[in-house]
Amino acid sequence: MTSPGPPGSPARVLIIEDHAVIRGVIRLACEEAAGLEVVADVGDGESGLEACRSLRPDLLVLDLSLPGAVQGLDVARQVRAEGLPIRILVLTGRADDRVLFESIRAGVDGFLEKTAAVTDISDALRRLAAGERVFTEAQERAAIAELGRIVRGARKASPGERDLTPRETEILAYLSLGLPVKQVATRLGLSPRTVETHIANIYKKLDVANRVQAVSRAASLGLIDIG
Repeated sequence: MTSPGPPGSPARVLIIEDHAVIRGVIRLACEEAAGLEVVADVGDGESGLEACRSLRPDLLVLDLSLPGAVQGLDVARQVRAEGLPIRILVLTGRADDRVLFESIRAGVDGFLEKTAAVTDISDALRRLAAGERVFTEAQERAAIAELGRIVRGARKASPGERDLTPRETEILAYLSLGLPVKQVATRLGLSPRTVETHIANIYKKLDVANRVQAVSRAASLGLIDIG
């Protein structure tokens, strides 16, 4: 994904964070990085949603713990529900596996702790603006492990769902272990490009956007076992 503005225009950043000092740190990260422009910063979720709708930023830096009824994950879910083309970077002090999993399930595009350096924040935002996702392999493994704890023993098969092919199921099982594409390809004797094609088909069939969502969906349907 690239910025919807004119070619060469900076990616427009909205900050939703209730602490003024941290808002200042994020602004500094954007000011020191080429290609980023802060269009607004707000301190609560309700104002943040209004800003998302009115300003249509390219990137959103989102705290999860916000004052009021609308929390960070509520903002992320609503942005996705409304189809707003905003890339979301969570910047939080709540970094346990459950929060990480819920953030990915809500459709965010990146996850950083508030202990991250200014350069880490600006680098993450530039990567998001370029269409990348900002999760480490360790974070994806942790999210999948958390998923296993949640769905273990509670899977339900759903009749009428489009079945995955045996190869797709095999690849999905490897993804549930947190293996990167290259390792999956090596184990199956396939090229990484072929594995990526299978993964794209899996996402389409399960109507998901990323690895954790795919594993979550398949596990809930009883298509794979992550127990």
